[in-house]
Amino acid sequence: MDVTDLKPDEKRLLLKNFNHRLNNDLQEVLALIKLKKRFNIDKDEIINFSCVSIASMSSIQNLMYNTNHESDYISTSEFFDDFVKILNDYYSKSNIEFSNEIEDFYASPKKVFQLMLLVNEMVSLSLDFSFNEDLEKKISFNLEKIGEEGLLTYSDNGSGIKEIISGSDIRAVLFEQLIKQIDGTLESSDSDSVISVKFYYY
Repeated sequence: MDVTDLKPDEKRLLLKNFNHRLNNDLQEVLALIKLKKRFNIDKDEIINFSCVSIASMSSIQNLMYNTNHESDYISTSEFFDDFVKILNDYYSKSNIEFSNEIEDFYASPKKVFQLMLLVNEMVSLSLDFSFNEDLEKKISFNLEKIGEEGLLTYSDNGSGIKEIISGSDIRAVLFEQLIKQIDGTLESSDSDSVISVKFYYY
C-alpha cells in the first residue's frame, strides 16, 4: 500500500487504525507481563519475553507498512525470518540453536502477532522446564498452510513441555489462553517434545 496516494482523510483514518491496533497489541503484552509478575515467574524470563514481544511488534509494523498485498496481510516467512533473529539476539546467553521452516503465505497482522506470543511463551516454557544444564539446547518451529488452516509445529530436544501445558497451574492456563486467542486447537502427538497447533490464519 502506497500511503502517498491517499487523501488526507484516508491518511488520518489509516493512522487512527494503526494507533488502535498498536495500542491493543501493547495492552495484550502488558497483561501477560503483569500476569507473569503476579505469579512470581522468573524476572529474567519476563524481561526476555517482553523484549522479544516488543521487537516482534516493531517487525510486524514494518512489514505492514511495506506490504504490497491488497488486503494488507503480511508474509509469514518474512516475519518469522525476523523473529528467529530476534530470538537469537535476546536468548544468546542461553545458548539455544533456533531453526524454522516456514511456508510463505499471507496472514493477518493480528494472527501473526498472536502466533509470535504463543511461540515466545513456548520458548520460555522450554527454558524453564525442558532443558537440563548440560544439554545443547535446540528449538525448532515450523509453519505450513493446509487449505484455510495453518499448522504450527513446535519442538525442543529436551524433555518437552507437553506435561506442563497439560497441567492445571498458571503456566497451563496462560498457554490455553494463547491458544484460544488464535482460535487454535492442539493436535495429538505421541512425542512429549512436539506441540502442534491448527488455526485459521485470516
